[in-house]
Amino acid sequence: MTNPPKNKFFRSLAITGALTFGVVGMTMVSAGASPPADEVERAVTAAERAAAAESAVRRLRLDVATDQAASDAREQAEAMIAAARNLQPVTFPAVPDDWAAAGLDPSQAVRNEHGQLVQELEDGSRVYFTIDPDVQQRLDGMLRETLTPHGAVVLIDPPTGRVIAKSHNSRRGGEYSDFSRNAAPPSASVFKVVTAAALMEAGQRDPHAEVCYHGGLRSLTERNITGDPARDNACSDLEGALARSLNSLIAKESYYHLEQADLMEWAERFGYNQEIPFELPVDVSRAEFVDDPFERARAAAGFWHTHLSPLHGAMIGAALANDGVMMQPTIIDRYEAPNGEVLYQFEPRVWREVMPAETAQKLTEMMVTTTRTGSARRYFAQRRAFPNTIEVSGKTGTLSNQNPFLRFTWFVGLARHTQWDDHPGIAVAGLMANDPEWHMLGPMAASEGLRHYFTVESARRAQAETEVASR
Repeated sequence: MTNPPKNKFFRSLAITGALTFGVVGMTMVSAGASPPADEVERAVTAAERAAAAESAVRRLRLDVATDQAASDAREQAEAMIAAARNLQPVTFPAVPDDWAAAGLDPSQAVRNEHGQLVQELEDGSRVYFTIDPDVQQRLDGMLRETLTPHGAVVLIDPPTGRVIAKSHNSRRGGEYSDFSRNAAPPSASVFKVVTAAALMEAGQRDPHAEVCYHGGLRSLTERNITGDPARDNACSDLEGALARSLNSLIAKESYYHLEQADLMEWAERFGYNQEIPFELPVDVSRAEFVDDPFERARAAAGFWHTHLSPLHGAMIGAALANDGVMMQPTIIDRYEAPNGEVLYQFEPRVWREVMPAETAQKLTEMMVTTTRTGSARRYFAQRRAFPNTIEVSGKTGTLSNQNPFLRFTWFVGLARHTQWDDHPGIAVAGLMANDPEWHMLGPMAASEGLRHYFTVESARRAQAETEVASR
C-alpha cells in the first residue's frame, strides 16, 4: 500500500535535510586547513547529493500540487454532475405529430390584423390557416340558416391543395358530426367521373362514340345493362352520359369494356381505399366491386358500393383542374412556436398522379355541359344570381338511404373566371343530406360556395387595382 503524497513528501524532506546537515558538518570540521584530495572528493560528492536532494524536493512539491489540482478538478466535476441530475429536461419546440391531439380546431381561430385566421394552442404556439375567413364566414352562415339535417361545402385551390373553405353543419350530429370529413355518404353518380376516366384510359373508349340504351332512371335491370336492340331507342355519348347522369349508358359501357380490376385500379387512382394525408382525421372513401358483373356495372354507375367524403370530392375536382394531379390537401399555412419562431411553412406536395393531363382536360371540357344544359343547369347557367363570367364543370349525384331516410345530393367540380388568365380556378364539393322535406340541395350549396368565392376575389382585385391607380 503506498503512502499518501503528503507523507511521502515529509519523509523525503527529512532524508534530504539529514544529508545536507552531514555535508555542512564535514565542511566545518575541515575549515582553516588545506583538505586532503579524498576529503575534497567526498565534499564534492556530498554537494552533488545535496543538489539532487533539493531537485527531488522541488519535483515532490510539484507532484503534490498537481495531485491537489486533480483532486479539486474531480470534486468540481462531481459537483457539476450532481447539479445536472437535478435539472429539468430541456424541451425544444417541434411540429405536432397529431394536430387533433394538439387541439387544432379551425372553429376556434380568430382573424388577425392581416385578415388571416389564427388559432393559439394551449402551449402558446400559433397556427395560421389556409382558410379564407370571408368565404368561410358566408358559407358557415348559409349552412346555419338552412334546415337541411346535414351539409358541407369544401373549396380547394387546385395547384397547391390549400383548403380555402371547409364549412359543415349537422343538426342531428351522430355519425355525421363533421360532414366535411365524413365518408359515410354514398358517392352516388359522382363515381361516374371515375368510371368515365377508366373507360377512356383502360377501356380505350372514344368519349364521343354513340351508345344506345333504355331505362335506368332509378334502377338498373340486367336488360338495361346488357342492352336490348328492340328497346334501346335513346342514344348519347360519354359526354352526354356525364351531363345528364345516364345510368344505363354508363353501366352498359362498364359491363362490356371494364374488368373488375380496371374499376378497382381507377378507384384507387382517385384516392379511394387510401388514407388521405390531412392535419385532421378524414374517413377513408371506400370502394368495393363484387364478382357479379351486373352488380359491378351498377356500382360503376354510382349505385352503392362506393362512399365519399366532401373533402375528397373537392380533391377530385381539384385533380381535374390540375391536369390530373391530385395535391395533398392542407389546412395549415404556417405554424409558429410561442416565441414566434416559424417551425413549419406550407409547401405544395403531390399526393397522386391520377390520370394523364389530356384525359383530365377532356373530362373537364365534357362536364361543362353538366352546368350548361345538363343536370345542374338550374343552379348555374339558368340561375340569375350566378355570374355568367364563371365557367363551371362538374358532376351531380343523388342517392337515398331508406332507414332512416336521407336523400344525399352532390355536386363535385371546378370553376374558372373567364376573364382572369392569371387565376388557376377553384375546386368545389357540395353535399346536402335532406329528410323527406327538401331544403337545400348539393348543387345549390356548391353554386353558392363558388359565387361567394368569386365575389370576394373580385372585390379584392378591384381594391388592388384602385390602390395601384392611386399611387
